[in-house]
Amino acid sequence: MDSNARIRVIIPCRGAGADIFRTLASLASQTVGPKRQNVILASSAPEEHADAEASLLRKALGFNSVEVLDASALPEAKAVNIAALDGGEQTLALAPEGARLSPRFLEACLHAMRGHHAAASFPLHTAGSQDAAPLVRLRPFSAEQLTRGNPVGPAVLVRREAWESLGGLRPGARLALWDFWLRLALSGGTGGTGGRIVRVQELLAHCPPLRRLSAREDGEAKALLVAGAPGAFDPDTCRWALALLRGEGWAKPFTPGVIPSAHEIRAMHAAALRPRGFARAFRQELRSA
Repeated sequence: MDSNARIRVIIPCRGAGADIFRTLASLASQTVGPKRQNVILASSAPEEHADAEASLLRKALGFNSVEVLDASALPEAKAVNIAALDGGEQTLALAPEGARLSPRFLEACLHAMRGHHAAASFPLHTAGSQDAAPLVRLRPFSAEQLTRGNPVGPAVLVRREAWESLGGLRPGARLALWDFWLRLALSGGTGGTGGRIVRVQELLAHCPPLRRLSAREDGEAKALLVAGAPGAFDPDTCRWALALLRGEGWAKPFTPGVIPSAHEIRAMHAAALRPRGFARAFRQELRSA
């Protein structure tokens, strides 16, 4: 990986408000310099990002290039895949609209990828939430954590060869990034990277809150993720996923963003078999008669 090579920065965005300019300004302030960055705005409102405006942004902020992709009729995952095409850059950077990135974000993640010969890297990050939850100390990252939740942040760097070897994001997946990291970890990677994903132990990104799915959508999305990579999960988890997709009443969506463990699934199934309410009282009455 050339330490001076350009980086393709992909930002899915909705409009031309303060959020996107905040992210662009933080990218322009990167220690690697804006001239190393080719920025692609995958915009669902491309009319708000005219060619003249893209040219103005490039000149004002000093980027090597700024392009606008018309993503108005595309799912976000497919838009990101298209934005990753047709570039010679060997490193892709993904950042959500509204992210505020430390000036060392790109430098630190590049250094981590080179130092660990990893396929991808991401920093410690915060995601805004209505609950204003405090920061918590995170245990060291391991690929096994991806079978429980998605600790990989939305601001991340990934080698192009790793991205292309997996075909990018799955357009039909609601949890497309989580699905991608899981597939990458399982794949063994390319070029000797072993599919390694490394976390930079610095707080380098403040990201907006992720869009919340309903309980039903969240459960189905997690179940589809499990069904798409059954080799990563134990039999009880696969059983839960298939049962939820079939609509079996005992299989619950569980905590948002968390795949239940085998122990939790067995408890879930056992709870569904216990008599409740009137039926329980009736059985107790029969036993005491």
